[in-house]
Amino acid sequence: MPKNIFRNIALAMLLIAFSATFACSPAPLKVDTAAMIESAKKLDQQFLDAFNRRDVEAMSTLYWNNSEVVSFQADQMVAHGPAEIKAYFAKGMPAMPAETKLEILEAHYVPAGDVILGWGLYRMTMPGPDGKNVELLGRFSDVKAERDGKWVFVMDHGSVPLAPPPATK
Repeated sequence: MPKNIFRNIALAMLLIAFSATFACSPAPLKVDTAAMIESAKKLDQQFLDAFNRRDVEAMSTLYWNNSEVVSFQADQMVAHGPAEIKAYFAKGMPAMPAETKLEILEAHYVPAGDVILGWGLYRMTMPGPDGKNVELLGRFSDVKAERDGKWVFVMDHGSVPLAPPPATK
């Protein structure tokens, strides 16, 4: 009988060790959210700088080099993948007056796992047909993340609110 007790104890210990090894969750990753937010802010500034220089190549490299990257711009339904995003910028940038300036008026950054969810308001200022500046106010939302060793846009969405309906008489 003592043989069975020792065998049962050994079996129970083996079962406990096995369970402890495979049932425990890995320790949560320690994420430096402050550093993530700073990286997201720098990415926004890089985009503004490249846009205001009309640097299509620099703008394009700020997007994830993956077929899953997507961009929704105010004047286009959607651009899928790096090639379509670059083609969108290459088509639109030469059509803008050289004096066009983009700036972020308000930005918010929220860490969520390994990404930053961002949103805010922007202003684009450009000369109008009469020479006076015209302002376009818009809004944006995006997902930024570190991919392949650098911070990039994984998804972005820029839009301009619809004009209010005409006043009724």
